[in-house]
This record gives sequence, structure tokens and C-alpha cells, in this order.
Amino acid sequence: MQKLIILNTREIKKIKVITQNDFGYSLKNDYAYLRNDKNRIFLVNKDIGRLDIDKLKIDRIGLYFAEVKHNHVRLSKEGAQLLAKEAEKNKVTLKNVVEFSEKEMKDYFQGIDLEKDLGDDNKFILLKYNQEIFGCAKYKEKKILNFLPKIHRGEVII
Repeated sequence: MQKLIILNTREIKKIKVITQNDFGYSLKNDYAYLRNDKNRIFLVNKDIGRLDIDKLKIDRIGLYFAEVKHNHVRLSKEGAQLLAKEAEKNKVTLKNVVEFSEKEMKDYFQGIDLEKDLGDDNKFILLKYNQEIFGCAKYKEKKILNFLPKIHRGEVII
């Protein structure tokens, strides 16, 4: 069982500022943000405040949105897709989006780090294939580091 903490407005604002700076957009919909002991952020309906979650035995709750470490937010696969869909709905163009070719997509889903020159800055990027955002990765030293969980990896994806 994990211990979940409901984030206050100041902590939520910090996450939104980081996503705004990194990707050019932050979620506008009204969610409650929960953090577990591994600094993973989960999104749930605001009505969660009516429950005393300390008295509940909860294994999982909400949508796994991101992991927060050292003033960086690494979006989950679902978190990246949610951010992209909401940005598209609000007619906002995201930044730090990298379009993959079919070969790069296949390599990524096999767990391979990809060599790609996106400049000298270390940053988090959103991954795109065929007009769909499918994840978030770290770009460092001319490589896209693969954070895809093993459960999502495979040979036949396209």
C-alpha cells in the first residue's frame, strides 16, 4: 500500500510552471494532484478532498501523470498524451516535440536509446509518431534516453 499526499496549490503551481517551461503548456483542467513516496504524481477528480484517504487502503488511484525530480517533470506515457490532447483542444502548439520515423519508432519500442542531434541542452522531450504523442523521454548528450517500461516494449508495434 502506498502513502498518497494531496498536493497544495503552491506545489501544483510548481509542477504547472515546469511543464509550461518545458513543453509550452500546462494542464488547465481542474484536477487534484496526489504524490506518492516515489515522487510520482497522480491526477484524480477534485472531489477526492471529500474522502479521508488516510483511512482507506489504496493500492492505486487516478492517472499516473508524471514523476518529479530535481525541478524536472518527466511525464508518463498517459500524462504526455493527456497534455497533448488538452493543448490541441485549446489550440496550443507544444514545444520540445520530436517526430519519429518508422525505424526510430521500432527501435524505441525495442528499448534502444536513440542517437539524435537536438542541440546541446539536456531536456525532456515529447515523442511523436504519425501526429500522435506517445511518450516523454530525456534528451542528453545527443541521445534520447529510453524510459519505456518493459511491459510496453515489443517487436510488432506498427
